[in-house]
Formats: sequence, structure tokens, C-alpha cells
Amino acid sequence: MAPAPGPRSKSHQEPEVVNVRALLRDREFIKVTAYVLPRQSKLHVLEMMERLRLTRTEAPPPARSRNRVVLPDMTSGEVVREINWRIGTLPPDDAEALARYVRRLTNWRLDRRRRDGAARATPPAPRR
Repeated sequence: MAPAPGPRSKSHQEPEVVNVRALLRDREFIKVTAYVLPRQSKLHVLEMMERLRLTRTEAPPPARSRNRVVLPDMTSGEVVREINWRIGTLPPDDAEALARYVRRLTNWRLDRRRRDGAARATPPAPRR
């Protein structure tokens, strides 16, 4: 005799659907963009990756160390290699959050560059 159809128990949850295309797009965007960022911005990206990883894997850190993640001194190339190494294990939610952060960093830099370029591009007033 088959079990009677009825509502599913609350303990059985449907698996989460992952948009693989969006995940790969975000990972590739982070990888390519991080390569061209200045060293300090690369460090900010790496710090955010570490903070996201820590919130996923460990208990929350104490309040005073929550704001800053301590990273060893690295050259720009080492930071890029570290970012690329961590991208492969980046979960979808973290990849999306990090891609938004990198877009915000690059938009800020582009806006600043446009503003500075417009100020420099303005020709001096003609002499009479």
C-alpha cells in the first residue's frame, strides 16, 4: 500500500538552485578586474573574501577584530594569485557580494578619473 499523499514534512527541504552561469560570470569578473586594480584595492578585495569565508566557517570573531582582517605582507602579484586561488571555492552568495563590491570599487575609480579628466581637459580661457 502506497503512503497517502500529503504535505511534505518541514524537515525535508528542497535543494537550493544555483545559477552556474551567474556564478562563473561573477568569478571571472572578480578575477579579471582584480588583476588591474591598484594594490591597495586588491588587498581590500582579499580582506572581504577572508571576512566572508570566516563568517561561513567559524563562530563570529570578537567585536574589536571584526572590522579588520590581518593579512601578511604581499606583493601585488601575490595578492592576485591569492585572490585567484580563493575564487575557485567561492560560493554563489559570496561571489555575488564580492562582485558588487568590486563593481563599486571600479565605478568609484572611473567616476574619479572622469571628474579629474574633465577638469584637466577644460582649456584655459582665451587671452585677449
